[in-house]
Amino acid sequence: NDKCYLYFDKNTEIVSTVLGNIEVNNYTPDFSEAATTDEGIFKAEDNDGVSYYWRGAATTNYLKFGGYCWRIIRINGDGTIRLIYDGTTCHNNGESTTDSIAVGDVAYNPNHNKSEYVGWIYTEGLQRPTNNSEGTPSNAKIKLEEWYNNNLKSYEEKIADGKYCNDRNVESGSIWASTPNSTLYYASRKRLYKNYVPLFSCSSDDILNVKVGLITADEIVYAGGINRENFLYYLYNDQDYWTMTSYYMWVDGSPSQACMFIVTSSGSLIGGYGVQGLIGVRPVINLHSNVKFSGSGTIEDPYIVL
Repeated sequence: NDKCYLYFDKNTEIVSTVLGNIEVNNYTPDFSEAATTDEGIFKAEDNDGVSYYWRGAATTNYLKFGGYCWRIIRINGDGTIRLIYDGTTCHNNGESTTDSIAVGDVAYNPNHNKSEYVGWIYTEGLQRPTNNSEGTPSNAKIKLEEWYNNNLKSYEEKIADGKYCNDRNVESGSIWASTPNSTLYYASRKRLYKNYVPLFSCSSDDILNVKVGLITADEIVYAGGINRENFLYYLYNDQDYWTMTSYYMWVDGSPSQACMFIVTSSGSLIGGYGVQGLIGVRPVINLHSNVKFSGSGTIEDPYIVL
């Protein structure tokens, strides 16, 4: 006949951000599992401090800006807000749509038989350019910036120079070569396919300070994607689209080809997709930390830039 009371402490904290107060989970999710429910907001370190990211079937990361709907990927460590294009209208999680592809049938790079062609900007014969503001732009960069200039240039005062990571570090045991004799693996493969340890931080040699770029494979994993299908998280759209994360230089077949991570039409994150393939791009931009908003971030009441 005895009674007892159980008290549970919620493992979250309230954090003040540019979006107002948000509830953040104080634990690390299991990145070896796909996130198919709304798991909330988490935190992780990036190059500038603590970043807050949305995971799973997120319901509070809708934002309207520049005449388009976007999904918030994360609040960066410097307070800027990273967004991925969602289309001319906002879409429900799990919805199949081509509207969230800004430019379709894009080759990341039509040149594919050298390992430097994984570069957002590249220099022939080098693992990465000596200066990331110089070199040859990838085809994906050219097409994406054309879209940006035609659609967002007039809103540029609110768009920050983002720090985009085009990771070209090689996996331990691999030696970089422009045309290697055996398959060359980039560090992202082991990090995301074997150890399931994504990173927001990036080597300074691989950071590009530009207005528009692509999502990274690490950001996909943080958001709940994995190398298995996931039709329910907020980055699924039933389309294939590029990331800007290198996977390997494949030389065990014909033709040899530089390969990237992509998100497939089943929502899975896969590596080994040749840079010459024709798939879609979803622009990623960053808003300044002093931008003001209304709204609550839901699909019915998205954040709206004032």
